[in-house]
Amino acid sequence: MIRRALIALLLAASPLLAETPTQRVGQPLEISDVYIPGGEVKPKPRRDRKPPLMVRVLEVKPAKDGSRYDFEVQGLEAGTYNLAEFLDAPEGTTLPAIPLEITSGLPDGLVHPNKNEAAGLPELGGYRTKMMLFVSLWIAGFVGILMWKKSKPAAADDGANAHASLAERLRPLVGAAAKGELSSDDRAKLERLVIGHWRESRPDIAALAPAEAMVKLRTDADASPLVLALERWLHAPSSHTTTADIEKLLAPYSGSSLAS
Repeated sequence: MIRRALIALLLAASPLLAETPTQRVGQPLEISDVYIPGGEVKPKPRRDRKPPLMVRVLEVKPAKDGSRYDFEVQGLEAGTYNLAEFLDAPEGTTLPAIPLEITSGLPDGLVHPNKNEAAGLPELGGYRTKMMLFVSLWIAGFVGILMWKKSKPAAADDGANAHASLAERLRPLVGAAAKGELSSDDRAKLERLVIGHWRESRPDIAALAPAEAMVKLRTDADASPLVLALERWLHAPSSHTTTADIEKLLAPYSGSSLAS
C-alpha cells in the first residue's frame, strides 16, 4: 500500500520536473515511454469533432505493476492539455497527469507574410482605349475628307467646258498665246484641240501624225491663219492683239463642239 502511494506521488510530481511536450496545430506529437500503473489504457473514442486532440497508441510495453506507452497526439486547437483526460482506464487505475501544449505559432525561421496594403486600381483602358481612339480619329478624318470633296466647288472650266463650243474653249488659250503667257500644258492642250478639230473635219489630215498634221495645216487656207499666228506669237508675243483679231482667227472653229 505504501509502495503504490509512493509511485502515485512520484508520477504526480514527475510532470512538474519534465519539460512539457509541445507541437504546432495539425502536426503529430510523439510522447514516448509513459508509465501508467494498473491495467491497459486506451484512447477515448471520438464521437464527434469537439475533442481538441486526436490520440493514438503506438506501442504498449509491459512494465512492473503497469505498462509503458508510446502515444501519438495531433492537436486540432491551440492550448494546454492533459493527455490523461483523453484516455480510458480500467476501474481502479489512477492515471498520472500527462501535460502537453499545442501552439499555433510558426516554427523558428519562418516569418509572417507581408500585410496586404490598399493600392489604387489600375487605370482603365490601356491598349483597347488607344485603339478605339485611333479608330475614331481615322473615321473622323475620313468623313472630313468626304465632306471636303463634296463641298469643293467644281473647277470653273470643268463645268463650262462640258457644254462650251470649241471656239469658246480656244479663246482663253489663244489670248494667252498672243501675250506669251501660255504654259506648256496649255500649249499642248491648244495644239490638241486644233489638230483634233481638223482631223474630224478633214479626212486627209485624220491619218497624219500630229507633227505632220501641223505642217499640212500651215498651208491650209482655213487652218493656217491661227496656226501661223501661234507660231509667230511663240517667238514674238504681241500685246496689241485685239479681241476682234482673236475672234477672226477662231471663226473656222465657231461651229465646232469638239469633244475634250
